[in-house]
Amino acid sequence: MFVEQIITIMVEDETLKIQAKANKLDTFKYAFEELFIDKLISLMEQNQEIFEKIIEDTPFGTLVKELIMKTVYARLNIPMPA
Repeated sequence: MFVEQIITIMVEDETLKIQAKANKLDTFKYAFEELFIDKLISLMEQNQEIFEKIIEDTPFGTLVKELIMKTVYARLNIPMPA
C-alpha cells in the first residue's frame, strides 16, 4: 500500500508527466530521483517504519526506488485515447 501511495503521488506530479513524455527511462531517472526523496519525506510521518527501511537498507531502498520509477514512467507513458 505504501508503494502504491508513492506511485500515485509521483504519477500525479506535473513535472514528472512532462519529463516522462520527453525522455527515455535513463534520462527520466534524474527528474524522478530529484522528486522521489521529497515525496517520500512527505509520507514519512504516516509510514515511519517503511520509510526508515527504504532509507537505511540500501539494497532494499534501491530496489523499491527502481520499481517505483519504472512503474511511474510506464504509467505516465500510457497512450491517451484519441
